[in-house]
Amino acid sequence: MSQKQYDEREIRCPRLGGEVNFKFCRTSEEPFCHRIIICWAERIDIGAFLSENYTPEQIQSALNKPRATKLEQILKAMEKTKT
Repeated sequence: MSQKQYDEREIRCPRLGGEVNFKFCRTSEEPFCHRIIICWAERIDIGAFLSENYTPEQIQSALNKPRATKLEQILKAMEKTKT
């Protein structure tokens, strides 16, 4: 399963309150957004995607790291769009 296979699919992001594509979810945080499983589980086989593209350590890191405040998340997302 290619890492870019689902990049153009879109959903409403509960963190940002607007539409985002899968590429944003897999690149907005390192290694990917901690909500990726919750948001995409009904749309793609997210478990298979993660296990094929990330190590168990990367998955645990993403799911267990401390969370930024909503304002910090929005500012970070805005900064990413500038590049």
